This record gives sequence, structure tokens and C-alpha cells, in this order.
Amino acid sequence: MAVKVVVFDLFETLISEFDARHPSISEVAQTLQLPVEDFQREYENLQPTRYTGRLDYAASLRYIVGKLGGKSPESTIKTLAERRYSAFAGHLRHVKPEILNMLNEITSSGIRLCLISNTDGSEVLDWANSPLVRFFEVTIFSHAVGMVKPDPHIYQHACKNLGVAPSDCIFIGDGNSDELRGAAQVGMSPFCAAWFLRQHTNLLGEDIVMRRAVSYPVLYHPSALTDRVRDLCPGCYQ
Repeated sequence: MAVKVVVFDLFETLISEFDARHPSISEVAQTLQLPVEDFQREYENLQPTRYTGRLDYAASLRYIVGKLGGKSPESTIKTLAERRYSAFAGHLRHVKPEILNMLNEITSSGIRLCLISNTDGSEVLDWANSPLVRFFEVTIFSHAVGMVKPDPHIYQHACKNLGVAPSDCIFIGDGNSDELRGAAQVGMSPFCAAWFLRQHTNLLGEDIVMRRAVSYPVLYHPSALTDRVRDLCPGCYQ
């Protein structure tokens, strides 16, 4: 294939959520004076609602507090939300040099870039101020379009915006949310980005790359993607 577009996931591909230092599930639950396990269950159950933009982060906390019979004041919810927004805003501004170098080299070759990310919006409120933003011709956040990976429609929506066929695209992601299968299902060529996964095996498990990649090719360093793109589009680097 001759690649025209590289489609990227955001978290654990271009930045790592584990490095964002936002309030953890257990910290949020304890601050709201709710049982951690109950809060985590309800928060995870709300993921489809959050990721399709039907509830923002603060509204999600409000809903869970109400459902679990909590009494946390609105000021506490707002403080937790602001801490999350601030943590992700700072994180988006500090992207690892090897990631920026990879993106710069690929775009300098004339290949176009697209971003597809599952978010509830809180993680990307400050996206406009990230050094990542200048690289992407099309940026699709699930909460803004009401579609979530691995729904084939979100990949097709990206291709429609780019004016390309899925077969013109390779998809790069860590494999969470079954996103690699979703990309393959519509005709993209998926690759598992393993560089952040390998840094967090203490949290995700030693076999995380094998579980996420399944049968798809694995890239262990951002420079490996540059090499792969060069192989797939040799004329782009002349």
C-alpha cells in the first residue's frame, strides 16, 4: 500500500494518561466520601454516556453522588473537575520530544495526519494550546461527534473529512477500546503503539502489549513508526 494518511490515537500513543497526575479514581471517591469500588463501578458504567458527550465530567460526578446517596457539596465537585482540567491542560503542553520529532518527520514528508480519540471532553479542553495541534489536519474527539472507537462510523467519519479511503490510511494506537480491530474492520492498516505501554507494565501487566496488539504489528518506539511510514511511502521521502 501507499500510505496517504496516518491516523493516531491520543492517550498512550502521543501522551500517556498515567503521567497526567489528575485525581485518581480512589482519590475522587474518597474526596466525595463514597466507597471506592462503588464509585469506580458507576464511573465505568457511565463511560459510553461520557464519551458520546451526553454527560461532561462534572455532571458525571454529580450523577454518581446522587445515585450512591452521597452528600458532597457542589463546590467539591467543581474543585475536582477543575483539578482534572488543569492536570490534562498541563500535560497536553508537555509532549515528549521523540513524539514531536516523529510527527514532524512524517508531516514533512507530505503525509497527512488525523487524530481520533475517545474523550469526555475534560481531557482536551486545552487542546488548542498543545504543541500537538499543529500537526493534525483533522481532529475527532468522540464527545464532540457522538461516536466512540471501535464504532466503524468514527473511522469512516475521519476518512470522509479527509477525502480518502480507509485503505489509504494506517492507524496507530495502543489498542485500548478495541480500536485496532475497529480500524481494521473499515479497511485501515492498524499498528500497536507500544512505547507507553512498556513504561507502565507495573500498572497494566507484563503481558499488556501482547493483549492489546493481538495479531497486529507492534511498534516499540516512535522512530519505528517513521521507518514503517518510509517503507510504505518511499516516494514521500525523496
